Amino acid sequence: MNNRLENIINSLLILICLISIFGGLVYRFYSLNRIGVIISLSLTAVSFVIIQYFYLISNKKTRPQPPADLENNKFGLTNFLLLASYFLLLSFCFYILFSHQTASAIISPWQIMPKYFFIVYGLATLFLIANCLINKKFAWPLITLHYFFSFSVALIIYKLGYGYDSFIHRATENLIAKTGAVEPKPFYYLGQYALVVITHKITALPVIWLDKLMVPFLAALFLPLALQRLLRSWFDSVGLNLVLMLAMLALTFPFLIVTTPQNLAYVFLLLAILFGLPCQNFYDFLIVLLLSLAAAITHPIAGAPALLLSAFLAIYHSDRLRIKKYFYPLLIIIAVFILPVLFYFLNRRLAAAAPNDNLASGASQLALNMPGQENFILNFVYLYGFNLKFILALLALNGLFIAYKHRQQCRILGLYLTLSAALFASYLITAKISFAFLINYERDDYPQRILLAAVLLLAPFFILSLYAWLKKIAEKNTFMVSSLAVFLAVIISAALYLSYPRYDNYFNSHGYAVSSADISAASLINQEAKGDFIVLANQQVSAAALSRFGFKKYYVSGQKKIFYYPIPTSSPLYQYYLDMVYKKPSRETMLAAMNLAGVSQGYFVLNKYWWAFKKILDEAKLSADSWQEIDNGEIVIFKYER
Repeated sequence: MNNRLENIINSLLILICLISIFGGLVYRFYSLNRIGVIISLSLTAVSFVIIQYFYLISNKKTRPQPPADLENNKFGLTNFLLLASYFLLLSFCFYILFSHQTASAIISPWQIMPKYFFIVYGLATLFLIANCLINKKFAWPLITLHYFFSFSVALIIYKLGYGYDSFIHRATENLIAKTGAVEPKPFYYLGQYALVVITHKITALPVIWLDKLMVPFLAALFLPLALQRLLRSWFDSVGLNLVLMLAMLALTFPFLIVTTPQNLAYVFLLLAILFGLPCQNFYDFLIVLLLSLAAAITHPIAGAPALLLSAFLAIYHSDRLRIKKYFYPLLIIIAVFILPVLFYFLNRRLAAAAPNDNLASGASQLALNMPGQENFILNFVYLYGFNLKFILALLALNGLFIAYKHRQQCRILGLYLTLSAALFASYLITAKISFAFLINYERDDYPQRILLAAVLLLAPFFILSLYAWLKKIAEKNTFMVSSLAVFLAVIISAALYLSYPRYDNYFNSHGYAVSSADISAASLINQEAKGDFIVLANQQVSAAALSRFGFKKYYVSGQKKIFYYPIPTSSPLYQYYLDMVYKKPSRETMLAAMNLAGVSQGYFVLNKYWWAFKKILDEAKLSADSWQEIDNGEIVIFKYER
């Protein structure tokens, strides 16, 4: 990548951070109506000009130039064939995805994808590795394209949208775009809401597509940039640097496949980690600080580590020894306890709303796993997937050993290791909190998010290990290099499979997609219901209703506002839904839910894929006033009246 293109992408990243920060603040304390958008953009423009001034005075002379072998790379017939082959294979991959789009209730995209898809993807990856070694001048945009494809499988396959939380956030963004604000306004999520809404208002692009594309697109555009800049400052081999950028996909990327505030904040955090390593001057530090602030205003679980990293870097680059002496220990203490303390008080405040469910949550295993019950390919994929945590641990330890050997050049890595260790301690403390306001199977989510932040901070050690491994093999003969390329293509293909929801003999992701039947059910209920009503339904039907009708109805019960669908899962209505499907779909349960909301009509929605569908169906027919089927029995709707 030439300097001009790099500067343009750098500037775009700065603009995105500024819009996220100022837009989030304006939204929190005012509104994102027309005046609010103008204020946000004005603050962004002024700040951008000031930051570019720092670039001109401090960064222009210190930015390293692209290596000569990258600039003078000749383009011949072999180069053309490699380039054309990659584009043809990746185009075929896109074609396969678009031709298998679905609005059905699937658990995994791999349920409907042909098995040869992974052969095509693996071949595309193999040809991309060859392009990295031969077509160095064109490799960066190819890697960016490959990143985007790898992050966009769910985006393309799921016609109606993937996930559950994403539907809630899109409904909120749509309402903010229409009215300027949604009450109550939290201190988090603001960065994503501002970025989507302001971009929508200045471009007229639909909110739904801005939201869906945001994390996959931003991650694909900026992660290769950050990696290239880091690797260029550390290592001399352009070809190996490019292969290493691609090899990072082998570590899996489930948090980059769908847009949520938490995932967007992870993108900002990861970029701050990578940009912080080659930080040379005040302009470079400003980029890290902006990324950290954008992460903080988007989600605190990634934002707090990002801000702490900025503080560590500021102290590290300071010349005052007293600051280092006193502030390093203080920051470590904050890193260990800040998130557990916040979660402790959050749990105390919301514990009264705890769902009284009895669903078991899965425990993580720490033993080596040797799958051997399926075909060779699936066994290999899960041999890698089940033991990935041990692979990451070995990479981190080997990277730590390399950093110790070169400790004079790697002193900055001590900050990353310290902060990662502090966050791991924070994870262990947070794991002891009950999170009683969540249903059982979601109570491990918050500790796991802290653990992911701790793992991301080990990225420099992963990079050192992978580069040392690649370099050692690259010095061997052609057969070894070719074998390495094939192995990487296979591992990256396995990582693609593992990064998305799965439904096979080793793993069941359980979460069904929102389907056209869910949309039909929500539409029929909305059309038929007279007056106030509630609906007891699963998350997918609730998300479908939210996507079609937004935040249409709320009821007041005591001092609480209750949404007419069971959203969120901490809502008391969700517990009534669980009672209907796990105990018995009784009239008494529905009347209790109706009494809570103060309504005279209630609907119970049963999806055909539910594990005890036939039993629940027969029992609900006896208790309901009426019932009807949707989409040839895919969903059954039961109506209850006083």
